Amino acid sequence: MVKYLIFGLTLVQLFNIMPSAEAKSIEERLQGKKKISYSVSFNGMSSGDIEWEYLGKEKIDGKEVEVLSVNSDTTILNLFDLTSKEKVYLDPSTYLPYKVERDLKVFGKDEVVQEYYNQEKGYVKLVRNDGQEKVDILKQDKPIHNILALLYFFPDNIAFESGKWLDFNLPTQKIKIKMVKERFLNVDSQKKETYFLLGRGAKHFSLWLDKKNSLPLRLEFVFPVGKVVISPKD
Repeated sequence: MVKYLIFGLTLVQLFNIMPSAEAKSIEERLQGKKKISYSVSFNGMSSGDIEWEYLGKEKIDGKEVEVLSVNSDTTILNLFDLTSKEKVYLDPSTYLPYKVERDLKVFGKDEVVQEYYNQEKGYVKLVRNDGQEKVDILKQDKPIHNILALLYFFPDNIAFESGKWLDFNLPTQKIKIKMVKERFLNVDSQKKETYFLLGRGAKHFSLWLDKKNSLPLRLEFVFPVGKVVISPKD
């Protein structure tokens, strides 16, 4: 179960699809916001927080990239304990990941991870350091996505077709996501129009995206012992 929770919450940690329109800039989608905070609950009990932040543009190896951060602090009974500080560097033209930096503490154990995405050649160089450095090369079909960028900053130029599964390539696995239907979701006592999506990967999940900016309004994972819900703070 722990590996499923890590997949889900590092959510809390695609595409051979023709875009429906030109993607909006990050500033356009956020409409002046820099940070979005989420609460994590397990079976209705508060279990942690996640903060998503847009850090602006930066240059890496002479290349300009967009930078997002996702910081998590989540504890679920004695089943899961994660504190993480992560940065995702995105190509500004495609919003595909260029590099990911992850500073993790899982059940008190520190680990630093760096992911280098080579979209042209179809592989990710994974460098782990938990006191000893380990390097792996992960080959994957193109293009390659990062789960944090995908779920917290879902591409806004994907043409949804109700009931049709879309394939997404992550460094270590493939996942499928489909739009079930458009539906209303109560957020802060307001009804918001959303795309309701189902996902299949290491764990099944449900995702509600705001129709206006494709940002997540709710994320759910169901386990044999209960349900994890991630939703924006009031």
